[in-house]
This record gives sequence, structure tokens and C-alpha cells, in this order.
Amino acid sequence: MNVKFVKLALSHEDHIVRTEACEGCYSLKALLTEVREPAVVLIDGLNPENSKSMRVTFKAIYELRRSSVFYAAPIFLAKSMDNLNIFVDGIGSTPEEVLPTATKILARMDGLSIEKNAVSDDLRVLTYLYCRGDDQVLLPVAMACSPWIYEYPAAYLIGGFAGTNLQTAIGIGLFADKDLVNAIIKSSAEWLITLAAQGVLIGRELVDRIRLCTYCGTGNLNYIDFCPLCGSIDFHKRKMIHCFTCSHVAPEENFKNGMMFVCPRCNTNLRHIGSDYDRPMESYSCDSCGERFIDPEVKAVCMRCRHKSPTDELVVRQLYTYSLTPKGKRAVQVGNVDLEFSLFDSNRNVMPQYFYQITDWLIQMKARYSEEDFSLLCIKIEGFEGQGTTTGIAQFQKMVNELAVRIRELVRLTDITTSTGSNTFWVLLPRTNLSGGEILASRVAKLAELISGDNGEHIAMQTKCFSIPEEYASRGQVAEMLLKEYEAALANKK
Repeated sequence: MNVKFVKLALSHEDHIVRTEACEGCYSLKALLTEVREPAVVLIDGLNPENSKSMRVTFKAIYELRRSSVFYAAPIFLAKSMDNLNIFVDGIGSTPEEVLPTATKILARMDGLSIEKNAVSDDLRVLTYLYCRGDDQVLLPVAMACSPWIYEYPAAYLIGGFAGTNLQTAIGIGLFADKDLVNAIIKSSAEWLITLAAQGVLIGRELVDRIRLCTYCGTGNLNYIDFCPLCGSIDFHKRKMIHCFTCSHVAPEENFKNGMMFVCPRCNTNLRHIGSDYDRPMESYSCDSCGERFIDPEVKAVCMRCRHKSPTDELVVRQLYTYSLTPKGKRAVQVGNVDLEFSLFDSNRNVMPQYFYQITDWLIQMKARYSEEDFSLLCIKIEGFEGQGTTTGIAQFQKMVNELAVRIRELVRLTDITTSTGSNTFWVLLPRTNLSGGEILASRVAKLAELISGDNGEHIAMQTKCFSIPEEYASRGQVAEMLLKEYEAALANKK
């Protein structure tokens, strides 16, 4: 594989050994303007001891990851730069040092439309992850400037959060601009949670759990104790004494009389602890209202908007490492995050939860009226992940679309359909027993054999008809559980 290396010189200090492998020495502006295809970027001219050099280096990495050409490209530093190392693919002063890692990344980029995937930040971060292999995960790192306390380095740059967070940090301390305080601050952590909800990423290992302000959604919180009566923070912990004679309870200093303890209420000399007095649990005394209390009220005060929230009302977020799902890989290969196959038209296709409810209702009907039989047909399309190129995926989608037209001709107007995954479909067949459903299943299976691609390839598909026994009616809502079990059983038959 012919690997192209380019050198980005940030100063006149050279650390990268000049070889024929490096095709040029560029400034940041020249590199972004003149190089129009992905290459291995070696960043040179670094001074780890100089804060200005650190800022210039970070800006260069940020601009590269925000560009439409280098957002997923392998980027290396000539020297270690402390906290900046997490934003690049490695350290190396010669092309030979970085070649193994760089080659793997560029090999994964082959066959992808880097330009097409650059149209959205969602596709950019998925492409970045895809190009680094199946074992690559996005790991959260604690950052003081982040509104969520944590950021995911690659997503932090690719999504443009580094620039917005820096601008926000400058104005946060003033609390004078209402628009600034009320503005929604985003983070890469929040972004990846959204992508996981879309099914293109999956959380792997739980790294931390954070709590966010209920008002503005940021995580820079200060936990402060308040007097539960008046809300003042001006209180102190005091040792208390309980007089057995008159039951008076007060701070220890109120009982002191020289070297003795004397009750200020009944004037009894308190000589022996346990017989004359005891020391109850230490408590607090408020200097503002005089109230005594055992435990103060704790609230979280947001450092951005100053809103006070009870700790049990804070928004809790889990932070995971993230990796690509099969749907995420397909999105990268096709250049469309929202790609989903549809076998059925929208008139009869319902949300899975509604499908489960109808199925549960039919189970009850079947138990009460034996003639009200029904069956379920599961259709599972396989082999999509094996289409390694954009052309292969487009051809596969074309065959699925043709299959969908044929299947719609077999499904009756009274049948209800749903999709429980990117390649798993269900048909609810009212007033159709198991044998009738199996006839339809065999017809659908034969359709896959009739449809072929340009090179004679066929769609791999599994079909299976299920009938739910009447005895499940006594167990309440069981449809969702049963359908998932049926899907798992079908998958295990491969």
C-alpha cells in the first residue's frame, strides 16, 4: 500500500528526520488548502516546555479534525506533548515509526467516501472510529473546561466542542449576560449519548457517573450546606451537653463556669458524665437564626447559573466507553446515519411497542375464543455487514428494495407489521393458524432465491412462523418477552 506522509511544521525546530517518504513540509494553512486527499500527518516543530507551542499545536490538531479531509486521517506528533497526546494517534519522529498504525487506519479508509461522510459531524466521528478498527473505543477524559466535566477527545475536536467550550469559559465567571447563562452548552459526552440512542454507538464499560444542574444542564457544581430553617450558610458544629436534672440541652460553652460545668438553667453542678449529664450527638447551631439541628441541608449550587438544586433532583448521567454497532458501520459505509431497510409501507407498519400491545390483546382473545387464532411471522435479513464497499452495500440495498416490493404483494391488508431491528421484521397474521403462517413463511423464503444482484449474488434470509400457546394469557403482558426469545432462537439456528 502506497502511504503518503506530509509534514506539518509549526516552527523552525525540526524533530522529524527528513526522508523521501515525506512528500512536503507545510504550514497549517497550506496543508488545509493544498492537500485534498487523506494522508499521514506528522506534526513537527514542537516545544513541550513552551505554553505557546502547546496552544499552537492544539489549534493545529483541532483544525485538522474539523477539516473535511483530515477528520479521520492518522495524525502523529514528533515529540510527546503531555495532555495533547490523547488527541493524536501516536508519537513518532520518522515515517517508519508510525507506519504500522498509519497503514491500518488508511487501509480502513479505502473504499469509504471520505468527502461524502464529511457532510455531517455524526458521520465524521463514526468514520474516525471505523477507520481505527473494531477494537477501538471512545474513552472519556476529565477536562476542567467541559460543562459535563468529561469529554471524549476525538469527538471533542471533530464535533467542534473545543472552540465553543473555550468561548464559554471566558464569560462564565461574570454571570452578567442573561443570554449567556440561559444558552445551552453542549458537550461531546452529551453528543455521544444521542448517537448511542440512535443505535450507531453502544456503551461498553461504565467509566463514571456524573450529576448535572437541573436548570442549565452543566456539571460544574459546588455542594454547600445550608441551615434547614433559614437557608443561611453561617453555622458551626458545636459540642452539646444534656443536663439530666432539667433536661436542658445547649452548646458546651454555655455550661462552662471556670473549671466546672454548671447548667445555665437550673444551676446544677455537673460533675460526673453519665450520672449528672451526657454528651448527645454533636449538632449545628445557626448564627443567623439560632436554630440547632443535627444535619444541615445540602444543595448543589451551579457555578454557571447559580441555581440551587437538592442533590436528589440533579440529573444523573452515565459515562461509558463507546464502540461502533453494526448499524454504525453501515452508516459509515453508505454515508447515511439514518439508513434503515423498510420491507413494509407506513400504512401497516407500526412501532414495536404498539405491535406488542396488539399481540397481547390477541393472546387474550385466543384464550377466550378458540376460533380467534393468529400467528407471527419473523423475517431476518442477513449478510449486510459482509458488504465491504459502498458499491456492495448499494447493490445489497437495491436487492432488499426489490424483495420488499414482492413481500408487500403477499401481505394482506389486515396484517400488521413492525421492525424490531435494522434487519428484523415481524408480520402479525390475524385469524391465521400456525400451518397457514408456515405457508406464507415458505413463500417469503422462496422470494429471496428469485432475486439476484448484478453478479448473481442472493440475499441470505431466515423466515420462521410462531404460534403463542393459550396458556400465556394468564401471565399478563408477555408479547415483548416472547418475541425477543423467538428472535434469539432464530439467530442461534444460523
